[in-house]
Amino acid sequence: MKITSLFKDKAYAFTSAGNPEDDCDFAKKVINRIKPTFEPKDIRLHTVKDHCDIFLITDNKDLLKLKVSLDDEDSLLKKEATALRSISSCKTSPKLISQGSAKIGDDLEYLLTKIPIGENVRDYGRSGLFEKVDPFFASYWDFFNTRPVKQTYKKILERFSKNLIPEQILPQESLEAVKTYTDYNRCKKIFSDLRNDLNHNFEKVKKELKYKCHANLSLDSIFVTSDSFYFDELHSVCMGHPYIDLIDVMLEVGLPQVQEMSFFKEFCVKGKFNQDIDLYNKLYDLQTKKKLTELLTAYVKEVYLYDSYRYDKILFIADTFAHCFEKFANIRVFKENSDFIMKTICEPIFGVKP
Repeated sequence: MKITSLFKDKAYAFTSAGNPEDDCDFAKKVINRIKPTFEPKDIRLHTVKDHCDIFLITDNKDLLKLKVSLDDEDSLLKKEATALRSISSCKTSPKLISQGSAKIGDDLEYLLTKIPIGENVRDYGRSGLFEKVDPFFASYWDFFNTRPVKQTYKKILERFSKNLIPEQILPQESLEAVKTYTDYNRCKKIFSDLRNDLNHNFEKVKKELKYKCHANLSLDSIFVTSDSFYFDELHSVCMGHPYIDLIDVMLEVGLPQVQEMSFFKEFCVKGKFNQDIDLYNKLYDLQTKKKLTELLTAYVKEVYLYDSYRYDKILFIADTFAHCFEKFANIRVFKENSDFIMKTICEPIFGVKP
């Protein structure tokens, strides 16, 4: 897979879905219900995640982030608040202002934080991680050395696996669309096989998962500031292993293997952490399968649940898929179903045959 095929001779322009003005009016009502000590000067819709809408707010001196969810079935905002309390000693990190529930027409959950001024790596550019590798490692190990949390990586994988059952994530109308336009039974089997592989790989490493980690690092959750980094989307912070976070980053940026090993060694040296190549390889296998599963699930949801109107999300899926493609090619389930996956997903996105 040529990464350049995603961008060569192509231009992308995205329109906003929904009504941002109405969204911001709703956010103002949430803020009024919270009764903050600051006076918001500007509110804008920043992005829409599966579990929440995110707004950026400015007052006279600070930048704040408001996350609002109308369907937080897994209590992700509450989990994020717990994680924020655990990393309050970090030199650079979001600071929890308020988290709770309210009723504005419907019941909702909210999370309000004060954040450093920064830009996520997707917008800043992958090169930012390598241009500022020392502050990135310093920021990560600062996060790592904060107090432990109760959540475990086993729970993260259990929640993730639950959402691999199509009936759990798609309404009936979307399920019927999947059955109409593609081989539903084969899709279901692919997800089932990947879930079984994840569980099998987890059993090989579970005894080693006793360290604090973010467990959800991506181009969208790592933020670059003027002199350091901070991490967002903290609902998956758990007791796992720092290798999990490092591997997730390397999958997202698409490093060649030689550079990956150099990055791995430097990462361990900076954190004064043991270099266990055997464990690293086992976790790499686990996280690569998890990343493939994440992207396939995300694509199905974007097409069949959101009717492909979130064009930017589909492009981001394609971008990450391209950077991970060579790693995915080594996964048994991918190799056995590569023609189906490439035809169903990659060919429509990339506009070229593999």
